[in-house]
Amino acid sequence: MSVTCVLCVDDNRDVLQMLVDVLRNSGYATLTAASGEQALRVLLQRNTVDLVILDYEMPAMRGDLVAQEIRRRRGKLPIILFTGVPDDIPSSLREIVDAVVYKADFTGLLTAVANLTEMQKK
Repeated sequence: MSVTCVLCVDDNRDVLQMLVDVLRNSGYATLTAASGEQALRVLLQRNTVDLVILDYEMPAMRGDLVAQEIRRRRGKLPIILFTGVPDDIPSSLREIVDAVVYKADFTGLLTAVANLTEMQKK
């Protein structure tokens, strides 16, 4: 069985490192991107990405634009919006992503990753 590869996208280096640590300790492979533009480049270059964890508030290209591009380019690739402001997420973005998780809730994040990974296998 192959290891799930998660692309973590956040402009905050400390958050990216925490995501990588938590995911790798749980058995997931990770790739990182510090911007929306970088995330889209990674997705173009790597077909091995199974799931994206995406920040909403990023300079230059917010998470909603990144999510729209991911849907256009990679269809049903699971996207988890990992945000510090879950109440500020527009309903149009909530309809695009597969889950919204508050940044302080790493247990909820791992649950969402496991659930979406399991759904992909079916």
